[in-house]
Amino acid sequence: MNQNIEPGPCWFTRRQLAERYQVHTRTIDEWRRLGYLPAACIGTRLIRFDVVACDHWFNKFRHTAKWEQGGARK
Repeated sequence: MNQNIEPGPCWFTRRQLAERYQVHTRTIDEWRRLGYLPAACIGTRLIRFDVVACDHWFNKFRHTAKWEQGGARK
């Protein structure tokens, strides 16, 4: 077996992605509709998400979210 081959992207369903980020599947649909999450659409019903690209966006999103900033509450 050749050890120099890099693994390809790992593809998740919207349900798997929702479980990973602990959100509802409708949230995943909305983020995809808004263009935040990159997805591969094969037909109208087969949609897969590149988990590495989605994680990159989600981590960037979390750093700008108010609930992640901490600080004092009013």
